[in-house]
Amino acid sequence: MAISYTSVDIRGQAVAPIIAEILYENKTVGKGYVVFNDNIKANTIISENSIDVTAQLYTGAALSSSGTINLLDRAVTPVKLEYKQTFLEESLRAGRYNRSMKPGAWNIESNEFASEVLAMVGPNVSEDAETKFWGAITAATQTAIAALTPGAGQGSMTAATQTAVAALTPGLAGLDGVFAKILYDNSAVGTYLKVTGTTVTSSNIAAEFAKIYAKIPAKILENTRPGAECVIYAPRAWKQLIKIANNAVGAAQQVNFLVEGSGANEKISYNGVEIFFVPVPNDLMAYATAKDAISWNTDLVDDIVRFEVGKTANDGDTKFVRSIYTMAAHVTRAATGVLYGG
Repeated sequence: MAISYTSVDIRGQAVAPIIAEILYENKTVGKGYVVFNDNIKANTIISENSIDVTAQLYTGAALSSSGTINLLDRAVTPVKLEYKQTFLEESLRAGRYNRSMKPGAWNIESNEFASEVLAMVGPNVSEDAETKFWGAITAATQTAIAALTPGAGQGSMTAATQTAVAALTPGLAGLDGVFAKILYDNSAVGTYLKVTGTTVTSSNIAAEFAKIYAKIPAKILENTRPGAECVIYAPRAWKQLIKIANNAVGAAQQVNFLVEGSGANEKISYNGVEIFFVPVPNDLMAYATAKDAISWNTDLVDDIVRFEVGKTANDGDTKFVRSIYTMAAHVTRAATGVLYGG
């Protein structure tokens, strides 16, 4: 890929800061929104267990067994992804970047280009990785969801959700994100607790969160073990709706969501349950679960911000910039998670 550069002749000074694109911070990684399992190459087993106990009257005699020990193993193999672009810095020679090139026709490397432009590769890859982690869906999963018989009850998917999924653009083979796995996993519709959704606005968002909150199992809601607290993963676009709803003027005004702090330290919650805003694929779904029920599985977490630059051939000046990482999303204890819009 060539550099797309609209330059002007240098007639005076160039403003030092180069205006960069605005990117979403990868808060899933930066703030630890989920569990991270690293050093995973392939076929790593993630296990779940639960025990059902049943009381019986004491008789003094040998009793028959009552209760169940439930064990579930799932093999997880992260998908390996690569980003690569090639470029020739000769195209920079006529613009501002020539100021940081050394004298001589051989020298077309620009320190300013490397530090201000190429440095944006890592953050861009990190943002894309977060988007894929939450929202990726394969064509195979789309096809499987389309083949389901829709229904309004628990254990089935609504026709509206099927339509929304069908409208998504399928991604790379083998890579299903969190919400795809919640909806359809292990060759079957998800076992999530269902809350039928609607178009969320600033007028009804409090009422829709009330439906989610009411459906959360009490044992999940009351769990205070560090790292396993109940949280709600919601679309980023809902953050604005929440603040508009909180600041609506009128006789019926009431603060439905607690907003604490500002900027990077801002925290928003509903009835004590923290809300994490993530790149949900269609802004129609939200998911409430224990924080440790979702995992990002990879070889090395830092791979998503690492990139390398080099020459494509020793006898030419064309260069490459590439980044490689592995990733697999996994959802555990799905039967206790609440999916809004399922």
